[in-house]
Amino acid sequence: MKPIRYTFAFVVSRLTIIALRILGRNGTHFPGAVAMRLCPDFIKHLPQPKKLIAITGTNGKTTVTNLVSDVLKNAGYTLSNNAMGSNIQEGIVVTAILASSFFWNKSVVDVVVLEVDERISPRIYPYLKPDILIVTNLFRDSYRRNAHVEFIQMMLEQAIPSHTQLIVNADDPISSFICPGNPRISFSLQALEHEEQVKDSRIVDLIYCPKCQSELVYDFQRYHHIGQVHCPNCDFKSMQADLEAVVIDQKLSVQNKDQRLSFDVLGDNPTDHYNLLASIALFNVLGFDLEAIQMELNKLKIVKTRFDQVEVKGKQITIMMTKDQNPIATSRIFDYIRHQSNRKSALILINENSEHHTLSENNAWYYDTDFEYLKKDHVLQIIGGGHRILDLKVKLALTGIPLERYQSSWNELDTAKLVDLNRVDAIYILNGTKNIPEAKQIRKHLIERIESEVQA
Repeated sequence: MKPIRYTFAFVVSRLTIIALRILGRNGTHFPGAVAMRLCPDFIKHLPQPKKLIAITGTNGKTTVTNLVSDVLKNAGYTLSNNAMGSNIQEGIVVTAILASSFFWNKSVVDVVVLEVDERISPRIYPYLKPDILIVTNLFRDSYRRNAHVEFIQMMLEQAIPSHTQLIVNADDPISSFICPGNPRISFSLQALEHEEQVKDSRIVDLIYCPKCQSELVYDFQRYHHIGQVHCPNCDFKSMQADLEAVVIDQKLSVQNKDQRLSFDVLGDNPTDHYNLLASIALFNVLGFDLEAIQMELNKLKIVKTRFDQVEVKGKQITIMMTKDQNPIATSRIFDYIRHQSNRKSALILINENSEHHTLSENNAWYYDTDFEYLKKDHVLQIIGGGHRILDLKVKLALTGIPLERYQSSWNELDTAKLVDLNRVDAIYILNGTKNIPEAKQIRKHLIERIESEVQA
């Protein structure tokens, strides 16, 4: 018998969701906050879904959640997910409510797919126990929340149920060995043709062996601590992957036991390949026919809020999500841009990260970010927008980037006016989660400028 307080909170939350939808609002967070306010242990009483798939990790959670959800929907599964909502407790509560019947408080969908913030795991997994958990990777993240990778690893290990089937990246020697007693399947991306190792990253989160503390040897270092590694003084080394893949002619060729299939790549970055591999590994665990999944995955694209590219009169405009205060995500994008030497580029950086566009945040993450990657002749302009433009200028000066390449505006939207359309043909708008609308407005202004100022 459920407590009356919980039942009351459940009904009020469902009514709140209905009211918000009538008003044209998504309501991905607020109804969950209402439920938790009315019943602080609300999540404890939620019904366990028939099948619960969770996705966590520093980077890639949203992309993988969307890929998995889209394929399951197309396969005819009824599901509830938070792919477009909050990945913290309140948003997860809303997802679980929507997966339950209004009156009988039982799960009524085939599967629930949850994107779960790593820090919130201890509040979720003791009650909503994942049948399968994808751990995309573990890096240092926001200084206010996730700066210490070992702390996040420990938090996950204490929260993940012992029966949960794990899907891990064998090329990440931090997250792949999490919860050693749990069953797992792993995936790996072989070195791409002519792929250069990235040994100049400021951040490498695994330098010493976690077993004997000797300095590790990277046999192949894709970026940061991602790659193949071994300890020269004990038996610690990267695990042998169950699914191995290689990129050939814009196809991700995946070897699964005696079966090899090719999938259309999602993008040019190894991170895109890892996200696709994580999804393929999940469907393999679920027992899907991979040839059928191949057809479904080949129809899908990266979520537009993560990578959105248009071309107008020969000028390419790309919106790329760098995440808030995340030096790894930003460095990966800088690394991508430094290799696009066939285009003269301008960067617009509006990842100023203020929670409410009024308060200031810790900007120490600038100094863990590989701004050195932008010291390239084809990067002609770096344009800052928002209240951190002077801090950005200091960082660029310390990096050795000529300050004549730097322009800025306190008003984020005015950055579109500073792009020199006579000199550049590729414009990258790098935004955080808090300023997606501004990024789209900047692109709109740029398109208007290009259409009026550039000859066809």
